[in-house]
Amino acid sequence: MKTLVLFLALLVLAITPVKAKELQTLFSIATFYNEQQGPYLETYLKVVGPTAVYPMTPGGSYQASLRVTLIIKRTDEIVAFQKYDLLSAELKDTLTGWPDFIDQQRISLPCGRYKVELSVADNNARDSKTGKNVGVVLEYNEKDLKFSDLQLVESFTATAQENVLSKSGFDLVPYVGNFFPPSVDVMNGYVELYNLDKKIGENQDFLFKYYIESVKDLIVMENFIKVRRHKSAAINPLLFTISITGLPNGLYNLVVESIDRNNQVLAKQKIGFQRSNPGLQLDESGIKAIDITSTFVEKITTLDSLKFYLLSLNPIATMTENLYIDKILKTTDIRHMQKTLYAFWKARNNQYPDAEWNHYKQQVMAIEDRYKTFTRHGFETDMGYTWLRYGTPDEVEDSKHEPLAAPYIIWKYHHIENQGNVHFVFSNPHLVGTEYFLIYSDARDNPYNRSWSRDLYERTSGFGAKGGWGSRIKSNFER
Repeated sequence: MKTLVLFLALLVLAITPVKAKELQTLFSIATFYNEQQGPYLETYLKVVGPTAVYPMTPGGSYQASLRVTLIIKRTDEIVAFQKYDLLSAELKDTLTGWPDFIDQQRISLPCGRYKVELSVADNNARDSKTGKNVGVVLEYNEKDLKFSDLQLVESFTATAQENVLSKSGFDLVPYVGNFFPPSVDVMNGYVELYNLDKKIGENQDFLFKYYIESVKDLIVMENFIKVRRHKSAAINPLLFTISITGLPNGLYNLVVESIDRNNQVLAKQKIGFQRSNPGLQLDESGIKAIDITSTFVEKITTLDSLKFYLLSLNPIATMTENLYIDKILKTTDIRHMQKTLYAFWKARNNQYPDAEWNHYKQQVMAIEDRYKTFTRHGFETDMGYTWLRYGTPDEVEDSKHEPLAAPYIIWKYHHIENQGNVHFVFSNPHLVGTEYFLIYSDARDNPYNRSWSRDLYERTSGFGAKGGWGSRIKSNFER
């Protein structure tokens, strides 16, 4: 009898959905045109593998299952609807980790403005879901010169049999998201140029020029420019690869231009991305050998200013860089501090370190004005640190007068590094002063506090979970 009871208990555990970590996905779209089917939309969904639940299958392997709902609206009318289960690869065991997995859909649509609504839920976990809303415009015809959207590509192979990944003789696995970590050393891109034959004539020489430029000042990065010669046609595809090994930290645009034989730019397309490639060399003798003559750091001559500026690098510096900065801040060597500050920015933009510094300095001073307290600089507060590290939040929910809850603010980022739909929740639990403290974030490198919503209410009312997640915080968090 005990054996039967134990078996039934294990069976219940096996079939009962479990509470999972927050499901994390990345989502992007691109539009194209085909002479036969007309305009079409492609959706690219990437699921961060470790955030899904992998139950054991009847065959003894492990597999995640997600319910994907995709709705496309024109004004308030639903013009396309898909609901399907997305399965991960079957894993023999979970010791080697949970790889990310990707889904792509292709949907034909007439030209117009649309809203794309995505919802993804884990079939094996309670309340583990995520969503995304994106606006899109399709404007293609048979005569106007126009680029398709630029698609980032993770990998490509020659097409053996036509499928949803196939374009221009290649199967293109999408690179979902716009963050390129140090482990990625190349960018692949795909784009199509339409109706060039009507602009310059059929079978005429032209150039595709593709390059990387900085977002802030649109400066072209000289070591990241490529040119390819083509013959004009109705549809002109370009699949290309560009090395980003030496591309410093920063925000950039990947740009593609079509150029005629008179060196005139006929059309241009671009897509933004973020590069993480920290490069400060921590060789003390190398830093001390740097020539800072006539550079911006020569004008920073006081010890207090140098310490302030070096400390302000903390949100964007690597752990190794911060350890090195902490070391030199214990000295009074002004020259060494100047060279370290210069080396930091030269590693991130070898051509224009002063421009990178000035841009960041403006942000630091703005954060100082907004978040400085009696005891801490703006960049040392939780909100100031987060803003400098991740940039301006895409959505802000500010709740100061909700009954029974401490004042709180929710920041939502659509994309952070290689994550989507990331939240930061800040609270003023003591109800005094202006400083808000981070109590929850689902960013990967931040602590995960499952009881954050209960704590938000307990600190002021003692109602705990009863007055917490069931109150306005849930709707504010999910909107």
